[in-house]
Amino acid sequence: MEEYVVVDLETTGLDPYKGCEIIEIGITEISNGKIVKNYSRFVKPKKNIPTFITEITNISNEMVENEDYIEDVLPRFRKYIGDRTIIAHNAKFDLKFLNYYLKELNLDPIENHICTLELLKKNKSYKGKNKKLETACAYYNIENKNAHRADSDTLATAKLFLKIRNEI
Repeated sequence: MEEYVVVDLETTGLDPYKGCEIIEIGITEISNGKIVKNYSRFVKPKKNIPTFITEITNISNEMVENEDYIEDVLPRFRKYIGDRTIIAHNAKFDLKFLNYYLKELNLDPIENHICTLELLKKNKSYKGKNKKLETACAYYNIENKNAHRADSDTLATAKLFLKIRNEI
């Protein structure tokens, strides 16, 4: 059985090594070529969310104030993923954060992954002006109603993966 978990994170910045934190985790499950689940949850950061991040994601400090910290969320998330392959658009970014925090919590890193950004680079039939998720979605007529929110971005990435996986 073919099973994937598409993952997207919203964060307080670009680098976990500089104190940036995960504030939203989104997943979309793909089973046997069909999208079967789409979900996201907030994570409460230790520091306030910078204003420019709120402007990009529309995630405010008030929205996360009653949520669990990463120490509570990530062990459940890691167990949920298990040994399934994750898919992400620009997987290097998401894996940098996930594996940084997994290591901090002495949990197994995520190694099995597929990056839709890398698939687009290999796809000779893709003629979009760049490889950004927004551009690829427009090229393939995939609606991403709420870009820069984890549940919407994972759903768009899942649809993108299903469209391009056979083009390579």
